[in-house]
Amino acid sequence: SLFFSGHEGSELTVTRNMVQRFLGAGFFLSAAALCPLGLSSALFAAKADIPVLTKPTDVAATVPLSADPIVLHLEDRKRTQVGKLVYMGGLHLKSSDNRFGGLSSLIVSEDGSQMLAVSDCGYWIGANLGYQGGRLTTVHNLTIAPMLDLKGRSMTGCSAKAEGDAEALTEIPGSGMIVSFEGDHRLWHYGATMSDFMVHKLPRPLPLPVDILRQIKALPFNTGIEAMTTIDGGNIVAIAEDTKRGDGVLPGWIIGDTRIAMFTYIVPDAFRPSDMTTLPDGDLLVLERRFTLLQGLGARIKRIAKGDVRSNQRIEGEHIATLTFPYNIDNMEGIAARKGPDGETLIYILSDDNYFPFQRTLLMMFRLDS
Repeated sequence: SLFFSGHEGSELTVTRNMVQRFLGAGFFLSAAALCPLGLSSALFAAKADIPVLTKPTDVAATVPLSADPIVLHLEDRKRTQVGKLVYMGGLHLKSSDNRFGGLSSLIVSEDGSQMLAVSDCGYWIGANLGYQGGRLTTVHNLTIAPMLDLKGRSMTGCSAKAEGDAEALTEIPGSGMIVSFEGDHRLWHYGATMSDFMVHKLPRPLPLPVDILRQIKALPFNTGIEAMTTIDGGNIVAIAEDTKRGDGVLPGWIIGDTRIAMFTYIVPDAFRPSDMTTLPDGDLLVLERRFTLLQGLGARIKRIAKGDVRSNQRIEGEHIATLTFPYNIDNMEGIAARKGPDGETLIYILSDDNYFPFQRTLLMMFRLDS
């Protein structure tokens, strides 16, 4: 395992029919999708003020949560399959606590009882999961805790987005959590687990060679390392969301205890990687998301054979499933996998609502059919 040493333009009228056509009933255009049309500045300005926190609020706390069941398909409510995925339940998560939201990346415990995510505004978000008949039915005991910087200060609040915008999360067994931040692109190691993330944990920068640090720092402002997972008991695999070229040829890194290798991940269309997880058999799943005006919201999952993750490899992956309207999705940014009680492979995907009231936080579970 690793050793840690120290897009502007003319006006646009968006009608209700357009919204429903592109994003489905209950969906609205995101700031990211509107950005190329010059409509996002007011929305981002509003987001920057949510949440505005005071110091007494900035502590770990268990907060209210509601979890309402959702269907997989908005027009065919009995549909249970998409691609190689069988739907095993999903929930729309809501909380009155304004710190809840903006969830990125996802880890689920081996027994499925716990989940952990990070947020755009510098929070750890953890909860317990419940099941009935093998289906995901409840999320409870929602706990929110601030993430700390190198000096032990809270990085919370969207006004500090460049500092606390956590986008990717992976756990190295016996060592702790690696978190990728964007804005100020960096990888930090926290000695935290799913059981004690709510205790204040100081991070350390991941000790990377200077040339790798420069590559990561040079990524575009809002498109850093979004997909990250752990393989081989401790090696980290990471993929950038985009590059300044914008050609869909994305840099990837394999970070080990003695060496770092690079590969390229290929996305020949508008999808971009937003998270990654390791399957029980060692293969990887990459969650990709699309956020455009003309094509709408989309999520896609690809499988990478474990033997393909090696130096200088060009990787595209095997298509597993694509979810677009009228499938019931939002801005999907988290994926996790585990082995179920009967040996089946269970997949969870999670959405980031960007702290906007017209987006949703969705947690969905699937069984992966081989």
